[in-house]
Amino acid sequence: MKELSISSSTQPRITLIIPTRERADTLKYTLETALDQICDSYEIVVSDNFSQDHTKQVVESFSDNRIVYINTGRRMSMCDNWDFALSRARGDYVIIIGDDDGVMPGAIDRLYNYITDNPSPIYYWQTHEYFWPIGDVPPSVSNIVPKMAPSNMNLGRLVRFAIRWGGWRYGALPLLYHSAVSRQILDVIRHQTGRVFHSTNPDVFMAFALPVFADTAINVGESITVNGRSAKSNGGSFIAKDGAAVFQKFVDEYGDYRMHATLDPSAPFAINMIADTALIAMDLFPNYYKNQQFNYTAMWAYIDRISFFNSSSNTLRRRKEIRKYHSFSAAKFIIYSATHKIFAFRRRVLNVMLNKANIQYPSNISDFVKFMAGERRFI
Repeated sequence: MKELSISSSTQPRITLIIPTRERADTLKYTLETALDQICDSYEIVVSDNFSQDHTKQVVESFSDNRIVYINTGRRMSMCDNWDFALSRARGDYVIIIGDDDGVMPGAIDRLYNYITDNPSPIYYWQTHEYFWPIGDVPPSVSNIVPKMAPSNMNLGRLVRFAIRWGGWRYGALPLLYHSAVSRQILDVIRHQTGRVFHSTNPDVFMAFALPVFADTAINVGESITVNGRSAKSNGGSFIAKDGAAVFQKFVDEYGDYRMHATLDPSAPFAINMIADTALIAMDLFPNYYKNQQFNYTAMWAYIDRISFFNSSSNTLRRRKEIRKYHSFSAAKFIIYSATHKIFAFRRRVLNVMLNKANIQYPSNISDFVKFMAGERRFI
């Protein structure tokens, strides 16, 4: 393992982890946003998943004692890299963001003060969502979060909804990805299960694991971090010309990984990922989930809405094959699908409204967070 570590003499209150893999060009801007804070009681751990580009040089170009660079020394899966990075975190609270994401100017300072004044094991926020320029597609946004008063979240109620609806709205729960979670909770998960992150989706796993250990969280009411989607990320690859190859690289890093036994193994990998993650969490924490039943029929309606690998008609056509592995009601599926069509339509309308005002969004996330903070010179 190669390491560049510029340590602080004080124990950091917050650790911001940035797992990265050969995205040096976007990482540069992500680090710019992460460093645009005043307080020094936090650290930035860049966990380089054995990148073969100039990632290390990008990190070294920032002369700031809040940055810690670590290298896995070999290619790891996303879950393994997250666990590796977390093992080096020293903060009382941990936040994970991607290497094409951003941090709002001064947001870590505000979060630090909020943690001090309003103790909680978990802090949640909705994120602005920014699409980097991808090919000929210009930068755009898919979500803008208005500031609102902080509020308490009932995690039990939210996770029960996600289970009843086959994984839908798991993102309304803290994910550790774009959330701040007490390291004590993460240490307990590791102690009980042997590691912190399970399945192929570490962030989705956190959505179903954290409610086991915390009844409530605080929604801080503003976008502390920004969710970025670029050509090399899973979130943006569906636009990129080589998007299939990007996603396949992600899949290949899990080797011969087997999905949950109750899922149809002939379904594409992408279709099963969210359900597999939820089911693994339910298996790992049986006492918490003993009175809850995962809704497989609702799962298909949700996946058909968000996936490019399947359609409602194909699901209905394959219903006999699907029933070999889990329950499936065609009548209920049609009702669930209709519900998702309504929400998908509302989402499309929102996206049009956000991008129709002839606003020329900045071409990198560093300028975008400044734009969102009120520096309008980028319009």
